[in-house]
Amino acid sequence: MKIFYITSVLGDSGGSEIYARDLLLELQRRGHELCVYSTEHYELKGVKMVFAPSAGHHAFRKFFGVLSYFKALKAAQEFKPDLVQSHSNSMMGLIGHFLKRKLKVPHVMLVELISSRNLNIHTKTIFELEKFFLPKLNYDKIVVWTENMKKNFLLKWNVPAKKIVVQPAAVKLRNYPLNVSGERIKKKYGEHLITSIKTLWGTNAEGLKYVIEAMKYVKEKHPEYKYVVFGDGNYRKMLEEFAIEKGVSDVVKFAGAITPEQAREVWAATEIAPHSFVYEFSTSVSLLEYMAAGKACVVTDIGSVQEFVGNAALVVKPNDAKAMAAGINKLIEDKKKRTELGAKARKLVEERYSIKATVDRLEQIYSELKKR
Repeated sequence: MKIFYITSVLGDSGGSEIYARDLLLELQRRGHELCVYSTEHYELKGVKMVFAPSAGHHAFRKFFGVLSYFKALKAAQEFKPDLVQSHSNSMMGLIGHFLKRKLKVPHVMLVELISSRNLNIHTKTIFELEKFFLPKLNYDKIVVWTENMKKNFLLKWNVPAKKIVVQPAAVKLRNYPLNVSGERIKKKYGEHLITSIKTLWGTNAEGLKYVIEAMKYVKEKHPEYKYVVFGDGNYRKMLEEFAIEKGVSDVVKFAGAITPEQAREVWAATEIAPHSFVYEFSTSVSLLEYMAAGKACVVTDIGSVQEFVGNAALVVKPNDAKAMAAGINKLIEDKKKRTELGAKARKLVEERYSIKATVDRLEQIYSELKKR
């Protein structure tokens, strides 16, 4: 099948970017012919790439994609697709909406996150755009990551139930081997490590503040444990100052950006992975990565977290540093529990959150639409 794929997320770093990359590579591996229209300048070998003009912070590039619609139209007309798929948000969906009308082909829309818990003007704007556009856009199917997104947003916004497909986010398991050594990371940062790999901006940074504050209580009982944050972004300085303010700069370290290969070493060196969410959780690819690596995770109970992790992680109260600390301390003091959770997490990803399962479901949708 010839698929014209429209996306505002694509690359080797960032959960959504990695998800889009691996999904496209799996579609290509299965023999689909792809033309990708992207706001992110990233090359996929053997795939025709068309890039939207872009400038400034990546958060605003989705708008450049819409403004350069005629470039997408020209590329799509030359490619002659059997189907259009838009990925990430209503701005990409708007391009798909017009291409469906112009080319007379099916349009599948994939939306990763809808959250009414918004911390800044950018996320508030995105939420209002989703609320306005998603019921109005012309698509044959809309794929969302959780039942929460379906029940609490799309259905309430009068999106027809027959158009909604729930298919969780996913990772490619072979990217998370269990035989990697973490000794180099331990040698640099310490024998007992709690880690996060995050882009340091927006909701990620707000969530990390609860973990940083939690280290004050972890330090009191287990001073040998260090919390190392891997990743970079505009909020790094603020987080470093917050660690100093809370008196934990000796046990909280910021390591900066890392490569995908280095991330494997980090997962291998990690004993506990805290994930503090401050938005209505749909899916976190960062959480999936730690689970795929067989690590014990402490996650905050917000949005669809319980639905997502089941009994494969320790779930604690959100927006509460003491609750996060209690969860971390519990796993520090119970190695057997850590091992059990890590094994359950890996198994859950294998069974439910693999890229293979996602593309299997997408191909079913494509096949159904092709028969119409």
